[in-house]
Amino acid sequence: MSGPNYDPRTHELITYHDAVAKFSDGSDTPRDYLERCLERIDAIENEVMAWEILNRDAAREAAEEAGARYKAGAPLSLVDGMPIGIKDLIETVDMPTEYGSELFKGHQPIRDAASVNALRKGGAVIIGKTVTVTFGGGDPARTRNPHDTSRTPGGSSSGTAAAVGGGTIPGALGTHARGSTIRPASFCGSYALKATFGALNRQGVFSAAQSMDHLGIFGGDLSDVWIMSRHISKHGGGDPGYPGLHGADRPPAPRRPARLIRLETAGWDQTDDATKATFEDFIGSLTDKGVEIFGRADDPSIEAYEQVFADMPELWRSLYRFEFQWPMLQYKERYPDQIPPRLLMGLKEAEGLSQAEYREALNRRVRIRDLHRQLALRADAFITLSSPGPGPVGMDQGSAVFNEGSSVVGMPSLSLPLLSVDNVPVGIQILGQFDEDERLTAVGRWLAEEHFGR
Repeated sequence: MSGPNYDPRTHELITYHDAVAKFSDGSDTPRDYLERCLERIDAIENEVMAWEILNRDAAREAAEEAGARYKAGAPLSLVDGMPIGIKDLIETVDMPTEYGSELFKGHQPIRDAASVNALRKGGAVIIGKTVTVTFGGGDPARTRNPHDTSRTPGGSSSGTAAAVGGGTIPGALGTHARGSTIRPASFCGSYALKATFGALNRQGVFSAAQSMDHLGIFGGDLSDVWIMSRHISKHGGGDPGYPGLHGADRPPAPRRPARLIRLETAGWDQTDDATKATFEDFIGSLTDKGVEIFGRADDPSIEAYEQVFADMPELWRSLYRFEFQWPMLQYKERYPDQIPPRLLMGLKEAEGLSQAEYREALNRRVRIRDLHRQLALRADAFITLSSPGPGPVGMDQGSAVFNEGSSVVGMPSLSLPLLSVDNVPVGIQILGQFDEDERLTAVGRWLAEEHFGR
């Protein structure tokens, strides 16, 4: 691949919702669409290494079946025929699910995860399994950034972000307990949604932090992201005890925000100067369009929230380290030589955490959620960066500091591939009110379409 020359205004991501009309009139077919995806995958896979498994034969069969339904005028759903990749932390009945770990080499589930089952029943073409970091929290995987293979794609949804951001497939599933959706989407130039906590069913998904894990939805644009998300929730529900994702099946129309709250979070001090300048230019462009931007200097309540966010890395660590001891402690005790160094380090940190400390961390989160609910009433969304810069050179996964807050608190978050620094992607992140994912998506659509002029 050539050197980095990424420009978000010209880079072509693959979309699906706008291809469906051609399936209905016969000018295109789901099988031909799939073959174009496979060609794009083959063109970059040797260098990017986004896929653990490509299930070509089964995907082609599913695409042919979808084509017959379109020809008959009877598609099953809005995702019928859509090629979708599945992160290898998510169970699939027809492909191994190995969690990025040698411990589970060849492990074959007897069921699909709830999300995969919903997509498959809607006619989606499950094209394969994408590479993940070991158990979603281990050392970096082999995947490279599709825009500069000397850089990390981020993690732990490494393969998912690289496959979508590289323009090879229109949609894919990831997960998110710290920054595993928003960070790699930022580095690889994909749209992505981390929905309100509990809105998308995680059954059948490996979880190392039950109170913070989310299903992550990646796509070539927000319409496809929304269609996939709503289909999963409509046919697979939310997590048990949660009502699921609210909204219509079709994507919301763009919504111009009147007011946005700018957040620096704990990440601003880690952000490089070039990324800061690019972000400031973007915020200035919104102000020029009449959008009111309020920050910590404008409102004591925002300043109080910023101070809370400054402590998010420590709070996230307390919650995650306590929760991921099960089942990780058993793996360490039984197979110590097969646990990656980063996970071993985390388990060592977890040894000193008491139940009383965990209880206090939970109480702190309750108070922060109340603060978020109150502050979110004052604006259409919060806006910040998705990462403190582009994906670093080398295979370190990069900082998730801009993502820990939404993981802890559980509000919806979107990454929008609107910026470029050093000719590689950097995402804009917007965050919303609990259960208002549809409204946040509408604001995201306006930001993207206004920014790109299309």
